[in-house]
Amino acid sequence: MLCLQDSSTNILTMELFSRMISFLLILFISCFFWLGKATDCGGKNIAQTIIVGKVGKAAFRTVQEAINSVKSNNDQWVKIHIKAGLYM
Repeated sequence: MLCLQDSSTNILTMELFSRMISFLLILFISCFFWLGKATDCGGKNIAQTIIVGKVGKAAFRTVQEAINSVKSNNDQWVKIHIKAGLYM
């Protein structure tokens, strides 16, 4: 059995597919940004502030050292303040 479609049906199908892909892409990007937001602790309940800096008064020289210093079973807010600088 031979099935023939006219070109207007193909164009309509392609346009619908293109719009669907665009919608899904926008939805994916929106969800990505929503999930990536940091949680604000309000600043009132911070139990400890850790300072990271390359020079001057700083508890740690690397960001990873500061993160590693937080206990794994910690149930309090810890603020990690990162001073300006180049960290690699």
